Amino acid sequence: MKPPLRFALGALLLAPSGLWAQPTVPPDHQLIVDLGATDLASFERAAVRAQQIGATHMVITGDLPLANWQFDAPGDPYPAWFVYRPGLLKIFPPEKVRPYVDTAYAERVAGILAARCEILRRHGLKAAWNANEPQVMPEAFFAAYPELRGPRVDQPNRSRAPRFAPCTDEPETLRLYREAMGLLLKRCPEVEVFSLVTTDSGSGFCWSPGLYPGINGPSACKDRPMADRVSEFLIALQRAGADAGHPIEINLRPIAPRQWMERSFTDIPAIVKKLPRGLAVDNREGPDLRPFLGTDGAEAGQGRVFAPVVGIAFPTIDQPEAGRGPAAIRQMVVFGDATVQDFNLQLFQAARQARPTTALARLTMLRALAASQAGEAQADNLLAAWIALNQVQRGLNDVDFDPVLRMGDLLARWVNRPMVPFPERLTPAEKKDYAPFLFQAKGDAQANDLIDIQGMREYEGWGAKMLFQRVVENVTPRMEEAIRRIGRIRDAAPDAAARRPWALLGLRLEAALCLIQGADNMVSYQAQLDRVKALATPVEANPVLGTKESWDRAALQETARKEIDNTVMLRRLLLSAPGPLLDLAPTAAEEGIMRLGPDLASQLKHKVDVMNAHWEDYGLLFTQPNP
Repeated sequence: MKPPLRFALGALLLAPSGLWAQPTVPPDHQLIVDLGATDLASFERAAVRAQQIGATHMVITGDLPLANWQFDAPGDPYPAWFVYRPGLLKIFPPEKVRPYVDTAYAERVAGILAARCEILRRHGLKAAWNANEPQVMPEAFFAAYPELRGPRVDQPNRSRAPRFAPCTDEPETLRLYREAMGLLLKRCPEVEVFSLVTTDSGSGFCWSPGLYPGINGPSACKDRPMADRVSEFLIALQRAGADAGHPIEINLRPIAPRQWMERSFTDIPAIVKKLPRGLAVDNREGPDLRPFLGTDGAEAGQGRVFAPVVGIAFPTIDQPEAGRGPAAIRQMVVFGDATVQDFNLQLFQAARQARPTTALARLTMLRALAASQAGEAQADNLLAAWIALNQVQRGLNDVDFDPVLRMGDLLARWVNRPMVPFPERLTPAEKKDYAPFLFQAKGDAQANDLIDIQGMREYEGWGAKMLFQRVVENVTPRMEEAIRRIGRIRDAAPDAAARRPWALLGLRLEAALCLIQGADNMVSYQAQLDRVKALATPVEANPVLGTKESWDRAALQETARKEIDNTVMLRRLLLSAPGPLLDLAPTAAEEGIMRLGPDLASQLKHKVDVMNAHWEDYGLLFTQPNP
């Protein structure tokens, strides 16, 4: 097999003067980069950057239009997990599949991918494809071809309709995948490397123990060895590439199981030993289990912990040193969106140049990077801010199912959701900003529960409230420390232009702190509310003179008032910021479960107004004080 085209990798360091230095590195190295780009102009700029840092491949599947046609079951939010993932059969549908997918959408996305590949061609780059497979297919497809119905792959606690992936044990399914791969490579011949996640977001193999609904699949293939099933699927895709004259490499990545989860595959080495070179499972390449992807100690910055806040990037202080990663010819680096790319690229280049092998050497490298960013006089302030943000990240990870702000403030819409004692009394007009976008599948009773996130009460009870509160107590002073340090850098800047980026970063950190404190308020409020309602203490309609306020009434209303004040602060930040603070959809039509709307500031005002309009509802829970 002809190896994929590779280019020499240059480690580039953006010096304070803005000049590029380009050391040479071995030519047999693949650097696969993910540089977020929403349109072709920004994709071309990203391709130039990728070329400058010595990249060989660039991911083309990010920031594609959402496949909203897959929201095909009333009230089912689950497609939100896969409408942004380009399934092979749905973007490059074989003739047999075309009647069951949105072909206009498929052609639109295929056109975008082809245009991105044409840009890469001009810049001497190859393409990488990230997706989930085998991916869920429409129910109408399986109604027409029942013999191709594979495993159920949705998460039953978070969906209202069962979703199925095709059975890859069926020869016809493999034929369809080969045809789709051929169509992809004919349109996008630059694609060489595939990273396919499985057992997550509407994907999975028959009889995998890790399937969310439980191990399941067609009876006919129940006893087939998993090693045969998975290896045959990957080999079929690779052969389709060879038949098209475009050799490809594939890494199939089963979702990493948490403590309560079953593994997707119980014997990965057995699968890998059946694979030829260029195919891998869980980063182990066939047939000898060598690493498919590796690291050389260079990385992009962190910041995902603060999503949906944008523009916060910082280096990991205790990143593994150079040389400790597995030996592999490929490396994948995700540089994030436009708000963090400049920093992430400079961090990557600095790490490539310095290649620190000890903790002290890494800190020395980061101190030099801080000086290049903030100036020698402010380097220690910036380094201290980065250390504080690392501490915040570690703290928030303790209450992390997925990043807590994303799960709570975004998917549960804590950010714009009124906190009231009887949410069932809210009118449709009062719920308009959040109810349509809740990731909630089980109905109004659970949707009205602030901590019911995707059918799970992740922070339930007084003990969870205390634990969550303790985490917030620990991370808040560290966030405040980072804000202070960035403020010092801002204030020391010589002019308005130099102050502007530091001022914006400070506002983003303040916005993140608002979301953290809002999350604490939401968890605390629901725990207090559950306790009071469970006690069902009778309410005196006419309390005697001298009746004092109960502590639980005071605590619940104090939490509500804290959230009002916190929301007012967040709105003030949004209205005063010279740049984006949160990831907001560009138009109201593009607001969805996974993205906040462009009118968030007005939604926050509405949240406050609704909360203030329902103060009297507390009288239905508590005897009113009559001092």
